[in-house]
Amino acid sequence: MTLHVVSLPHTQTNGEYATCAYTEKVRKFCDMMTGRDRKVILYAGEHNTAACDEHVVVVPEERRAARYGTHDLNDLGRGGFDFNDQSQWSEMNARAVGEIAKRADPTDLLLLSAGRAQQIIADAHPQMIVAEFGVGYEGIILNRAASPAYAAFESHTHRHLVYGLQGWRRGREYDTVIPNFFDPQELPEGDGGDYLLFIGRLIGLKGVMTAAQVAKATGRKLVVAGPGATEWGDGYVRFADGGMEGVEAPGLEYVGAVGPQERARLMGGAHATLVPTVYLEPFGGVAVESMMCGTPVVTTDFGAFTETVEPGLSGFRFQTLQEAVDMTEACAGLDRRNVREYAMARYSLQAVAPLYDRWFTNLDGLWGEGWTALREREAVA
Repeated sequence: MTLHVVSLPHTQTNGEYATCAYTEKVRKFCDMMTGRDRKVILYAGEHNTAACDEHVVVVPEERRAARYGTHDLNDLGRGGFDFNDQSQWSEMNARAVGEIAKRADPTDLLLLSAGRAQQIIADAHPQMIVAEFGVGYEGIILNRAASPAYAAFESHTHRHLVYGLQGWRRGREYDTVIPNFFDPQELPEGDGGDYLLFIGRLIGLKGVMTAAQVAKATGRKLVVAGPGATEWGDGYVRFADGGMEGVEAPGLEYVGAVGPQERARLMGGAHATLVPTVYLEPFGGVAVESMMCGTPVVTTDFGAFTETVEPGLSGFRFQTLQEAVDMTEACAGLDRRNVREYAMARYSLQAVAPLYDRWFTNLDGLWGEGWTALREREAVA
């Protein structure tokens, strides 16, 4: 079986687009699955560092740059790219359809990274089993003339949210939950420090205001990193999101949108990483990245954090501001080595790869008797 992995049109799978979680998922997925039992073919932009058995360019760099502009880490709007605008996907989708047709056998797996935005690719290959291999969005593929597009959700919370939004009151066989995954080499263990860290998109829903309140109450410096800033200076950062003008805190330092190496350095040097997201986070990769560096996290008490954060071991989950303040201070009592080992055992490439192997084996069984298939029992001597 060959895995045909389709990336996104506006980015490159070269590690430079760390602010796009889905591009990073494609890159790390290929690194994780290449060299195992299945061949991996990646359909992506021209510049690629992800491991694969074959890299097929479906967005030449000249076309990508002309359509989406130069890459700016601080650009919250992704160069004007809109995931819901089909016209922005049309060229890549069309190229991917043709290139996949040249290489695919009917029993191969077609792995899509962006749900309905790539529906045309799924519909063009009705003979193939289609799998959305990292669902952290709500727009899953629903209607397909052939078999359904099966989904691996990033968390049980998000799976049930998406089911509920569709009005489904029963589960779908062959859907599964596989958490996001990270390369430990990109997230080395740090020594910790005194400052608090907020890292993420500068939007109200990510809870940056709460992070500033916690910093004020604890008297600790707050380092803020992420895209979307419009103005910053001593003790403040401004951004435009839903009427919010920004946040202030004594000692607040805005360091801009950062790449993978600087992100790991900031995480490893923090006392704690604050992840006070107020929407139902499908996964919240920042929390796990921080834990991989040995730094505990303080998060809200809903969404995927209920699955990824073990209170008193890898961090804490709060329900009130006072709890957030108390738990931030309590992080001093956590063993950083235990924090890292907890995350490594669950979210490293090595830990997650077998979960995909199991899912792909189950999907491959659809070419036989499927769900009802049973192995013959061994005779008892």
